[in-house]
Amino acid sequence: MAIPQHRDPAKTRRILTDWLATKLEGASNIDIEVAGANEVSGFSSDTIIFDAVFDRNGTAHRGGYVVRAAPVGAAVFEDYEIGLQFKVIKAVGEHSDVPVPTVLWLEEDASVLGAPFMVMERLSGRVPSDNPPYTLPKEFLPADMDLDPWVASATSEQQRTMWLDGIDTLVKIAKIDWRALGLDELDRKRFGKLGQEQLFGYQREYYNFATRSAVPCVEHAWKWLEANRPDDDHLVTFSWGDARLGNLMFDENFNVKAVFDWEMVRVGNPEFDLAWYLWFDKHFTDGIGLPRLPGFPSDEECIARWETAMGRKAEHLEFYTVFTMVWFASIMARVIQTNIEHGAPDAQDMAPMETNNLCTQLLAKHFGLAPPESV
Repeated sequence: MAIPQHRDPAKTRRILTDWLATKLEGASNIDIEVAGANEVSGFSSDTIIFDAVFDRNGTAHRGGYVVRAAPVGAAVFEDYEIGLQFKVIKAVGEHSDVPVPTVLWLEEDASVLGAPFMVMERLSGRVPSDNPPYTLPKEFLPADMDLDPWVASATSEQQRTMWLDGIDTLVKIAKIDWRALGLDELDRKRFGKLGQEQLFGYQREYYNFATRSAVPCVEHAWKWLEANRPDDDHLVTFSWGDARLGNLMFDENFNVKAVFDWEMVRVGNPEFDLAWYLWFDKHFTDGIGLPRLPGFPSDEECIARWETAMGRKAEHLEFYTVFTMVWFASIMARVIQTNIEHGAPDAQDMAPMETNNLCTQLLAKHFGLAPPESV
């Protein structure tokens, strides 16, 4: 369920053609062959994918590009720090072994496309689908849907490779020295001291921004989290923030080719990323009544692999799993609100999902509470 972004493809093409002329040094005869905005983009940003052909020194060139722009109007996040995202991806790409797209340009002048944006290289690979979920086998897909359920159709060995390479990528991210990369602004001091105080300060502020109606199971979870905060401030490190299979691109060998979507990047206990990664697969299996893909290893094996690579125990996964559900319940509430505000088709019919959705249902089940009701 994404946020609709409405752009005129012809106008977007003209704007980007003129803008590229200021960025591609020595280029002439620039023409955008494939241009326009996705009819729907991700939860929080506006994505434009295009190819450009141009001449340089008498030679024809072709380039593939991806624009990630801050959303216009109602948005999932109160602040969309496009400049920080650009800085993070650039630093990670240049100073670590974590694969990310090459970021090319940052445009902070909102008058160009209506919002600040960054441009990255366009990569070739495969990204697991969120909608419909990658766990859905071909026989469950509508006959008129032109979608290749490549993850569910892969061999068990291929599925195992992709899942475990995702775990290994989480470890690579956790081992990045964020201060050495000059990312001091990730220490969001206005929310408190780095660690649990900052985590709660940030998440609580977002929860208050994103939700309009209290949900008993979520309120119960907040109280549980407050009562069970681990003493783990000494474990904080670089954290991706949105660690799920659908934010990874894979190559033909089912290895991770790129890590996408850094808008929730943070500093925290990297067990949060591990919990997020494991829970989202449950969201797309237990949450919708589908079995786990046969090649995906057990949680126990995944945790053991992570612990071996990190050189320490994952002692607080229960805490961060609950935090994942609370965090995503807040995001889901805000996604529904923004769909309504943007006038998405059938948005009003989705309104009950603001309080009663897969996330709140799984949270209630986790604590043995009554199922959530639509408010």
